[in-house]
Amino acid sequence: MNFNKKLAVAVSSAVLLMAGQFALADSATDIVDALVSKGVLTEEEGKLITKGHTSKVSVTPVVKEKDGAFTLESANGRNSVSLTGRMHLDYRDIDGYQDGLGIDRDTQSFADQFELRRARLGVKGKFANDFKYEVVGNLPGTATIDVAFLDWAKFDAVQFRVGKFKQPFGLEQLTSSNNIALMERSYVDQTVPGKKLGVQMMGSPKAGLTYAISTFQPQDTELNIAGGDRASGAARGTINFAELMGNKEAIMHVGLAGVDTEYSVGTSSTSQTDASPSSTQRGTISSFRTPSRGMNNIFRGQVTGTPCFGSPTVYGGCTSEYSASIKQRALGLEGIYASGPFKLAGEYSSGVFKGTQGTNVVEYDTKTYYVEAGWFITGEKYASSYKNGVFSSFKPINEFDPDKNNWGAVEAIFRFEGYDVDNATVSGGRLQGNLNSYSSSNGKNENTVSGVESGAKTYTGGIRWILNTNVVLKGNFSYTKFDNAFAPIDVAGATAIVKDEKVLSFRTQFMF
Repeated sequence: MNFNKKLAVAVSSAVLLMAGQFALADSATDIVDALVSKGVLTEEEGKLITKGHTSKVSVTPVVKEKDGAFTLESANGRNSVSLTGRMHLDYRDIDGYQDGLGIDRDTQSFADQFELRRARLGVKGKFANDFKYEVVGNLPGTATIDVAFLDWAKFDAVQFRVGKFKQPFGLEQLTSSNNIALMERSYVDQTVPGKKLGVQMMGSPKAGLTYAISTFQPQDTELNIAGGDRASGAARGTINFAELMGNKEAIMHVGLAGVDTEYSVGTSSTSQTDASPSSTQRGTISSFRTPSRGMNNIFRGQVTGTPCFGSPTVYGGCTSEYSASIKQRALGLEGIYASGPFKLAGEYSSGVFKGTQGTNVVEYDTKTYYVEAGWFITGEKYASSYKNGVFSSFKPINEFDPDKNNWGAVEAIFRFEGYDVDNATVSGGRLQGNLNSYSSSNGKNENTVSGVESGAKTYTGGIRWILNTNVVLKGNFSYTKFDNAFAPIDVAGATAIVKDEKVLSFRTQFMF
């Protein structure tokens, strides 16, 4: 080998060595190819130089960054892992408490307060290219698993999921808490199954069409056969007509969902409305809280437990051990119309709740609904964040940077919502809270007869300021008007009643 070739080999090797340090493999290989084409190196010498380098590069993991999140990915792209997290810190100023209401668990929810609403940390990624996973833990208090699932996602049209995940019911529920417009979800979300253990088949057979069918276990713990635990089911299908027509500027979404579930709940001693705590055993069927996380238990339905031989401590001969069976069946309808920076969305859910314990039965119908209007003042398009039947994260046209006079994305939102409870049958239980008639001794807190109704309407206005894909600030003001004035359910002899509620709230949100 003459001096020129020796020099070329040395230079080429040095370039390749530096390229390995800075992941410039393609450029370095191009240099060697150029030297071969000019006759400085033979093909054999070129292959000899690049052989060791390319074999090393082919197994080197790659770190990728997108929207403030980092992913470690194998060189062949078939395996990856990402760290995920979120923190939502809230402050609420609540106007609703008045002298004479008394103090209990529910009136305490009127207190102005800071709340670490969510703090979660997890990992997600893929392996063998076709398997995807996510495991997320809740950090405040006792650490718990939020979601943990594995997907087989080789085909868009048919995929499978196993683990703990959100069941396919509710547009709001399936939209991440990071991406909902207002701080809290509506009354509709208080009737959905939420995150459960199960198996799901899902997919998008065509752009604009999605479906999901799930069977799930209502409880995370072992099943209570005597109490009524059964395999439950949920399903959802959506159509985005705009996407079917190739319109990328708009959303014309319609969705239909259903749920059928039966499970057991433990019964416990609860306070009477007109006396000291009693040994009466009751299990809660369902309840409502104002959507702004204001007052607890503005409505609650309970079924009475059946004593065993007249004593709550003796179980001989009992078939249910003070467990009540709860059945829920519901249908949900959802819709979105969005064009450019304007959005109109809504959901309606109609269902039946039934609580049974021996011969005691409490049953009623629920209707929940909301209509929400949004406007991105800064011009972002809603369609840019819509994917597979839900809203994903929004990316501002110009991320927050005062030095460049960029202020991120600003959205104005208004939502009207409500709930109604009617067609009540009560035989061995009670309805409490915001009722149109009462039968307790103080005349305000509960009714134990059929035909009682409950309802409330809430109006919420808000601003969402998206500084970038990782930081969001929110401010909401909500006003709730109860259909019927009432006293909190666990206060005996209250001299005042609750007619309405006002809540001013703020959130600082960080996620990656």
